[in-house]
Amino acid sequence: MAGVEVGGGGKKRSLSADVNMVPFIDLLLVTVAFLLITAVWTTNSRINANAEVPGEIGPNPPPPERSLHVSVEDETFTLTWRSGSVVESESSVARNAADPTYGALREAISKEYASRGVHTHPDDGELDRLVVHTPNDLPFSEVVRVLDAAAETKREVRDGGRVAMVPAFESTFAVR
Repeated sequence: MAGVEVGGGGKKRSLSADVNMVPFIDLLLVTVAFLLITAVWTTNSRINANAEVPGEIGPNPPPPERSLHVSVEDETFTLTWRSGSVVESESSVARNAADPTYGALREAISKEYASRGVHTHPDDGELDRLVVHTPNDLPFSEVVRVLDAAAETKREVRDGGRVAMVPAFESTFAVR
């Protein structure tokens, strides 16, 4: 333990006090640990963002890629092929809540892919994009059924000498 000795002389009693340093050291260690942990959490929770603005594309910009949009409505599914904001085709399929696999939707998506799919060649490793538009109050089980119906559309992909059947679409969600 640390001590403080204050000399006294003569007839006076010597002043001697022992200061307990253990709580002080504990406080310092806890403070250092807290600061280190806080510094690590601050760097881990950082979102990398930048303000890079795309430059000029030039005189011949590439055309926007075609995507299939599936809108879930009360009575129907609406399937729309879009290139950017241009609607190329639109069709509707009746929504039957009693059908647990949404067979009609599955068949309609397969037909649409067969007739208008972009990435259909087996050597093309890219997937077509499917955008799902759902109302906010749609139960999660219904969303999964729509995604499962879309995933049933398969295509052949060659990777080297290996051939595999993979889902034809990469699914994303639209924000309203």
